[in-house]
Amino acid sequence: MNVSSIIQNLWGSLKRGELVLVERTDTGDQYFGAYNLVTCGLDNGYNIVIVDILDSLHLLTAKARLAGTETEVFTKAEVIKIGGRTPTGNVIKTIEEISEPVILTKKFRDVYEQVLESKSPVLTIVLGLEKLLMASEFSSANVHALIKLISQYVGDERQLTVYLVKTDIVGPERQSITALLEDMATTVIRVSKKGKATEFHVIKSITPNLEDMVFRF
Repeated sequence: MNVSSIIQNLWGSLKRGELVLVERTDTGDQYFGAYNLVTCGLDNGYNIVIVDILDSLHLLTAKARLAGTETEVFTKAEVIKIGGRTPTGNVIKTIEEISEPVILTKKFRDVYEQVLESKSPVLTIVLGLEKLLMASEFSSANVHALIKLISQYVGDERQLTVYLVKTDIVGPERQSITALLEDMATTVIRVSKKGKATEFHVIKSITPNLEDMVFRF
């Protein structure tokens, strides 16, 4: 079984209604996993929505292109852009103001509900959440607003949401938020380099036969 098949089997085991947290725990990038996630979603009949926080999609596709990974598949997704200056892909909504997360989450909910009503089932891929977690203006009240939004869609079978988060750049003062996300998530996958191999470790899952599985390639 080749690498793509291994990853696609992992993605294909996820269920509608799940909140999946994919944590990159080292300095590596996630474009290969994102590419296979979008491909698998399309193969399984999902409409794809990418939530692009602070130009994360631009960086991901640029690095993928430089690494020789095909990026055309990302053009098949609709994009909700939050902050940043570089529109990438089929942007259906731009939310420019990120300093007031209460307002941000309301605007996001409005457009996302429209997407779910018209496009279900939806595979939602969130890129760059760690950038919001690092923002200095993220007070406890603002974190509460974000967590409330994220938890709202757990169990909503109109969608499956996957957060691709680079936890290595989240400072120690924000680690408690990462722990909250892990607690809310139905599946948590940690990705890291092990020598020359990349390891996917499923540390938590509502699917018993997935929990504690390790994939290396």
